[in-house]
Amino acid sequence: MNVMTKPEAGTASIIKPTSLIGGTFVSTDIKRTRRLCENVLNLECVEPAKGKLLVREKGHRPGEKLHGQSYWVLEVEEVPEVLVEQEMLNHWGVAVPSQAAVDEAFEKVSAGQDEYDLGRVQKPRFRHGSYAFYFVDADTNWWEVEYRTPELVYTAIRERGDQA
Repeated sequence: MNVMTKPEAGTASIIKPTSLIGGTFVSTDIKRTRRLCENVLNLECVEPAKGKLLVREKGHRPGEKLHGQSYWVLEVEEVPEVLVEQEMLNHWGVAVPSQAAVDEAFEKVSAGQDEYDLGRVQKPRFRHGSYAFYFVDADTNWWEVEYRTPELVYTAIRERGDQA
């Protein structure tokens, strides 16, 4: 079997993960990135070592709504320079609860563009079944702020399963 093709039903995978855990990106200024993640994207951050930042959604601490549930961790490493600029198709995203919340976030991000050292901030529009806008940070990392209708959230799409 070619490892890049869809496995046959009942075929064991090579790796047996317990969950999808994270992703990585780089920054030339960890403090600036932390400020963006906390103040703009409302994410929780911890700097476990100099030049390293861990980022996740809020709500997973004991007593909070998401405690005990799986979550993604974004790992940020500080580098002297960004060697490979990112493109919009390589982006990180956060979900918001409504189309109005996308519009409100767009207005606030646009107003804070200079304060948070952001590059381009695209206007909200409908794309790939969602309403969203994208913006790029000072390190060429792209971010999406997105609203999806209930039938298009990723959990609903996964529940539908393979259609091919």
